[in-house]
Amino acid sequence: MKLPLDISSHQPGMVCRLKKSLYGLCQTLRCWFSKLATSLKTYGFHQSYSNYSLFTYKKDHIEMGVLVYVDDLIISGNNSYVLSSFKGYLCACFHMKDLGVLKYFLGIEVARNSEGICLSQQKYTLDIISEIGLLGAKPAGYPIEHNHTLSIVTGTLLSDPKS
Repeated sequence: MKLPLDISSHQPGMVCRLKKSLYGLCQTLRCWFSKLATSLKTYGFHQSYSNYSLFTYKKDHIEMGVLVYVDDLIISGNNSYVLSSFKGYLCACFHMKDLGVLKYFLGIEVARNSEGICLSQQKYTLDIISEIGLLGAKPAGYPIEHNHTLSIVTGTLLSDPKS
């Protein structure tokens, strides 16, 4: 490591401690999250005690929520003007890109209609079925045949675990 310009190397037994996060180190994400949390709290958000990646904002009739996963944010609120203003604040604090309306996050598809929001893992399930080569398999509604009767007298008996 090269010494910063304002540090002299006249004392050979001394070490230099860098107080910045370095790209690729474990502390990088922690430093980024700390900066994000500070920025959100400065704006007026409160960090959840039960889920540290959830931040909520309530003022008058305005409510917003920010959910953080690594470097992805889900931003939700009840006032589009305030949401737009908040996104501008985040863009001033960080280099970020707005990906628009939420459609897919962590393997969960998000669909909106007039009745509300529908969450589905259909794409994730189809990817798993395709990966193991069972995409053409016949689906079954039940794990065993319908109206199958179980009998107490057929089959081999299991050993008594108490003996």
